[in-house]
Amino acid sequence: MKFKDIYKHILTGVGYMIPIICLGGILQSFGTMLGGVGVGSAEGTFAYLLYTAGSLAMSMVVPTLAAYTAYSICDRPGIAPGFLIGLLSVNYKIGFIGGIIGGLLVGYFCKLVKDKLPLPKNLKSLLPLLILPILGGLFSILIMHYVLGPVLGGFQQILISLFTGMTSGSKVLFGVVLGVLMGVDLGGPVTKAGTTVANGLVADGIIGPEGAKVCIGCVAPIALGLSALFFDKKKYTLEEREQAISAIVLGTAQVGEGGLPYLIRDPLHVMPATIIGSAITGAIAMYFDVGSAVMMGGFFAFPVMENVWPGAFIAVGVGVLSTIAVLHFTKKKVPEEVVEDDSDFEVNFG
Repeated sequence: MKFKDIYKHILTGVGYMIPIICLGGILQSFGTMLGGVGVGSAEGTFAYLLYTAGSLAMSMVVPTLAAYTAYSICDRPGIAPGFLIGLLSVNYKIGFIGGIIGGLLVGYFCKLVKDKLPLPKNLKSLLPLLILPILGGLFSILIMHYVLGPVLGGFQQILISLFTGMTSGSKVLFGVVLGVLMGVDLGGPVTKAGTTVANGLVADGIIGPEGAKVCIGCVAPIALGLSALFFDKKKYTLEEREQAISAIVLGTAQVGEGGLPYLIRDPLHVMPATIIGSAITGAIAMYFDVGSAVMMGGFFAFPVMENVWPGAFIAVGVGVLSTIAVLHFTKKKVPEEVVEDDSDFEVNFG
């Protein structure tokens, strides 16, 4: 088992996940734009239909990621247990990191069973359709309940507790820490630790952290897309450059997961940039008292937010430029043959 093979499997899952993110994120944003702050409770309206359909689509992001990561490892028998462990990741609130780890574990488990389980010839036809999905499903339940759920969920709760304790401190520092958390994994459990606190404060009428969250969520995918499309083309593969426009569009809709393909492929060089850019964005947004009672929407939510001009625009603009600048210095050029042909990529840890 090589790291290169593992990342190929993960990127297969990411490739199937991206269209789901596009669909769900854009629908949520359009719903927010049409329905405003109360879109989530405006039952019967077209805006509500868009928003709830988008939310439902977004709930399928992690299951799709896990299912097709497992599929890449052991073909079709991995899809059903992969979807199950992805749904369990959502249920246990451990996000795409749980989906990735779970998809890999269930995929390799099913492959091991497929290769090693001795069966008589008359039962082999049941292996892909019945035996592997059932055994993979049982494995998914056990590994999620006893290992991944407690470990990753416990880590997230620790972060939430620590972050909640900062709410009475400096608002700019609060914005920095929120940005750091959101810049680490672009929608994963570390991000959720920050966004959970920000969302909870909205219920108490404190909308500043939520405004910062909306701004921060736009920055990483927009910056990564612009960097791949215009500023540092030779530092990205052909596939990454082809995904750039989608990343930018998703960024405008506050779908931070649009930057995941870049982060997963080259975490050591991308993560510092997303952390720094997001932290700067959070600090500026909190300084200008950008406020939002809407939890999702990005640029589409700006019309119903407070202190958008100049605060939100400065926060997002400076954050994007900062991220691009750090990417320029941290990312390395990819080999010429990989720039033109991404069929045999290498994960960059150097």
